[in-house]
Amino acid sequence: MKSKQLMYRFIIKTYTLKKKIKMMRDKENFLDVLIKSNGHHNILDLGAQIGLDENATMEIVTQLLAEFKIEYIVNGICDYSLMRSQNRKNRTTKS
Repeated sequence: MKSKQLMYRFIIKTYTLKKKIKMMRDKENFLDVLIKSNGHHNILDLGAQIGLDENATMEIVTQLLAEFKIEYIVNGICDYSLMRSQNRKNRTTKS
């Protein structure tokens, strides 16, 4: 392979890795804000609080649903809540 091709591949892989790391951080931040909100804010407002647009917020919500970290449940203003097992873990770690 030529050095230009290797450099191009390296740049693409680095960019992809940075994007994944940012998504993971955003997901953890969103989950923390959701926990603190306790159902008092809409998910789009929560995403805006941490600097996410509507599309990024919905992508994070979709991922959290797929990972079974949150569930769709009417909980005050917010339609999403932590999964019950997650609630139990948080209560035991706070005590």
